[in-house]
Parts: sequence; C-alpha cells; structure tokens
Amino acid sequence: MLEENISIISLAQLKDNYSYLVSKNKKVIIIDPAESTQIIQYIKNKQLNLIAILLTHHHLDHTAGVKKILDNFSIPVYSSNLDIGHTTNVIKDGDLIDLDFIKMEVIKTPGHTSDHIVFYNKANHILFSGDALFRLGCGRVFEGTNKQMFETLKKINFLDSKTMVYCGHEYTNANLDFLISIFPNHKDLISEQKKIENQIAKTDKSIPFNLGREKMINPFLSTKSEIYRIFKNENNFSDIEMFSYLRDLKNKF
Repeated sequence: MLEENISIISLAQLKDNYSYLVSKNKKVIIIDPAESTQIIQYIKNKQLNLIAILLTHHHLDHTAGVKKILDNFSIPVYSSNLDIGHTTNVIKDGDLIDLDFIKMEVIKTPGHTSDHIVFYNKANHILFSGDALFRLGCGRVFEGTNKQMFETLKKINFLDSKTMVYCGHEYTNANLDFLISIFPNHKDLISEQKKIENQIAKTDKSIPFNLGREKMINPFLSTKSEIYRIFKNENNFSDIEMFSYLRDLKNKF
C-alpha cells in the first residue's frame, strides 16, 4: 500500500521497456528513461517539478532519454558509475538517497551488468528492479557471471514479501512460455497465466507484481519454490548448477 499521495506511473517505451515516474505533491523522480519526449510532455502537462533521475545500469535502453531531459530540466542524475553519461551523483550499495518525498535504498545487483543496482523503498514496499528481476524470470547475464546473478537474486529474495516490483521490461509472457515448456501442466503456472491475462486485459501491463508470489513460483528467484525443488532433485543439481542450467536454456529459448 503506497503512502498517501504517492503515485507511480509506468511508461511503456521503445519495444518493451518501462520507465517510471514516481511523484507526490507535484514533485517527481524518473527511473530509467529510455526515451525523453513522452516523459517531458507528461511532466509539463501535469506541471510537475522534476527533482532527479535514477539509473539502474548503463544500457542505452535505460539511459537514452537522459540527455534531452537534462536539456529541459537542471537536476541531478544518480547512478553507480560515473562512466554512465550525465551522472552527477555516484551511489553505492547501502546508500540511502533522500529524494524529498521518498527515500530509496541502493542495492548492488551485478550479473546483468557489472554496475547494475536496484532501488528499494522500504516504507512503501516497492522495488525498481531494472533488468535484475522480471516477473517469472531474471535478467540475461551479459557482463557478470551466473554466480553473481544467483547471488543478486538471493539478495532480492530476502526483501519483504509484500514488496511490489517494477521491472525494466515487459517480458512476462515470454518468461511464462519458457517455464511452461520446462514445467508443463504445472498448476501454479497455469493459475499465474490466468492472473497475468486478467491483469494485462485491465491495464495493458503485467507490472507491478508481488515479490512474495514470485518467491513461490519463479525458479530463478527462490530455491524454496516447489517448481525449483522438484526439478533440482530430479536432476541432482546444486543450487548454482540449477540456476545456470535454467539461465542457459532461457538464453536459447
């Protein structure tokens, strides 16, 4: 449950990206602007006061909108890496960013990229997971290792189960198709498929999603999920072997 007057607007951008505008009392922050025009128009139409941009990692589909936004607004840009264009404030694991109306905890989450971070607001139980965690999946490992991504997801798994997750892409149906191909006729996946269909029918999006539910059914995220335990035991995998096997299969799917 969000605090009174806090609003989260998810903007579909590029092919399947999400950028987020978090606002309260006419103040707003942007997370991962993939494009600028839509965001600038929204802020000006709503007469909002933009106070900061937060970036989860350096990939262009999460940062390409920054320059033009800065052409219109003089604001700080927070990221974990000064090499990410237009960064003014470098942040690290454990930092708490005070953004006037909301505080964001920085959690280091390497794997997808070496500089990846996520933003967690404990008071409202919200997580902006970038490309670390998706609904029914996780990010592809580009610059890190499978072990790093596995440890990253363990960190996320420790967050409060009430947390609602806002991820960087609309990959849910593709992730669901993959899991059904590995675990056909699984009752939890069939049930989740219906929930996803209903959510998309109502909102055109499968986000946000509940972290507690993901801990039960996302085999990339939780070693305690039934799907995970059964498959792991059948194949006599260690945890990291299980994760690597699924991640490699998903890469080829």
